[in-house]
Amino acid sequence: METFHLLLFDGSLIFPECILIFGLILLLMIDSTSDQKDIPWLYFISSTSLVMSITALLFRWREEPMISFSGNFQTNNFNEIFQFLILLCSTLCIPLSVEYIECTEMAITEFLLFVLTATLGGMFLCGANDLITIFVAPECFSLCSYLLSGYTKKDVRSNEATMKYLLMGGASSSILVHGFSWLYATRIFDIPFYFSSNEWHLLLEILAILSMILGNLIAITQTSMKRMLAYSSIGQIGYVIIGIIVGDSNDGYASMITYMLFYISMNLGTFACIVLFGLRTGTDNIRDYAGLYTKDPFLALSLALCLLSLGGLPPLAGFFGKLYLFWCGWQAGLYFLVLIGLLTSVVSIYYYLKIIKLLMTGRNQEITPHVRNYRRSPLRSNNSIELTGPSMLPPEAEPRISSRESPNCSRATRKRFFNQKEFGSDVGYLSRSFRNSIIDDGIIKDFTFSNSVYSIVEDTIFSEEFAMIYLIHA
Repeated sequence: METFHLLLFDGSLIFPECILIFGLILLLMIDSTSDQKDIPWLYFISSTSLVMSITALLFRWREEPMISFSGNFQTNNFNEIFQFLILLCSTLCIPLSVEYIECTEMAITEFLLFVLTATLGGMFLCGANDLITIFVAPECFSLCSYLLSGYTKKDVRSNEATMKYLLMGGASSSILVHGFSWLYATRIFDIPFYFSSNEWHLLLEILAILSMILGNLIAITQTSMKRMLAYSSIGQIGYVIIGIIVGDSNDGYASMITYMLFYISMNLGTFACIVLFGLRTGTDNIRDYAGLYTKDPFLALSLALCLLSLGGLPPLAGFFGKLYLFWCGWQAGLYFLVLIGLLTSVVSIYYYLKIIKLLMTGRNQEITPHVRNYRRSPLRSNNSIELTGPSMLPPEAEPRISSRESPNCSRATRKRFFNQKEFGSDVGYLSRSFRNSIIDDGIIKDFTFSNSVYSIVEDTIFSEEFAMIYLIHA
């Protein structure tokens, strides 16, 4: 049985959180007193704050649990593991976002503030020990997520995602508060709430089954890489719930944490490759990845290895994570859940292999203009995303990602914010392919459309006015 040491106030328990708060204040001060030349310092301060928080968290590792702030906050090894995972994700996401922020012309300070504040909310949630903190901490995280999802104001899809996320988050918060009111009745297991005393795991089993089945089945039908990964993540959470149901009796928590650590590496590695491809081509459609291996084998191999690891194929890290998780579930008697997990893993391997087949294809009729116009690059570059991408891959997936040298973000990369048609539609695909064929680093070239020939001077600079006229014709 765990024994907690109760303290009225101990600032050392929230020292990692205090470092992030200090970083937030420092970002605001520098932004209010500096100019554009100090932008690298903003990245440095935010990244340093996260790294220092991780260091403080590791030095604070202790065996005995502690409760402080009048019982509102607690620390133990289990909480600190999840705080470490949150800090690790945020630390890796910042260098991934550098080039994307430059291309979309987002306000850098606000972006970094939202990331650090969301991280702060997640860390307080891990140590929350009362209902008020449990409610306020995720709200802090959620509000920053709403703002980040809608930060590219010119992108209609970004605005749509923000509205959907806000409505879903508001409804979830209302249901959560309503559930808090029921907690006091279930606490004493009085009628009609007595059934929850021994059947709580049934609800988690249902959620795990639905997540694994629906997440993977819906992912098969997606045409966007990011949407496919989003629905695939729902299925991955179903696997994690198996570890939660097992609990601490059969190493359930240990297997869950191990799998989450591998999953973070695999997922961030996959997103690193997708971000690189999107910045170079301006597309997110799965079929536009066809033949990428012929143009950029390092990027294609990195993406393929990350996808195979997500599917759980040996000898990659994802295989050992799933093997440990399913073995603990089998030892705990969750045979049906483990079988569902194995079957849905086979389904996920199917749509991952379908993407890998596209990456490796050499048939010209399947290669889209995005890959045909893809310019091969040297092995090394100063791209910040490339330098951080390999560190997020599992140990088995370490080929270096290459990049096209582009010292400045071209307007050709930002062109996709002027076309908001659905990626899966033929019209949207035609218009994007058409625009890619005429625009190269902000220069308009000769092009044809609808049997009409438009002669454009090669040195004409691409403008938003022309983009709007083009969209009307397209």
